[in-house]
Amino acid sequence: MRLIPVKQALSMMENAATTKSEYRKITFLTAKKDRSLSLEHDESGVILREQGYQDESTTFAVTAETEATHECKHAVKQAFKREFPRSHKVYVSAVK
Repeated sequence: MRLIPVKQALSMMENAATTKSEYRKITFLTAKKDRSLSLEHDESGVILREQGYQDESTTFAVTAETEATHECKHAVKQAFKREFPRSHKVYVSAVK
């Protein structure tokens, strides 16, 4: 795990929301590691998991450039701002 700035983490997360992502699973954690946000690719699409303020899991059927891809990116931005409202740096764990 490494510590990276929030702006870099948000752009990594948005890129991971597409089908062309190089990561199978990417997870972001706060400094205290009590809140996390992860994005995982599987056969059905992309799974967005939040643990912290809200504990929920959402699945998006992401294919090439579809409407679901835009919905997924929007959901990622909203979840990121909700889980890391005052963070300047986050821990990242990525699996290729």
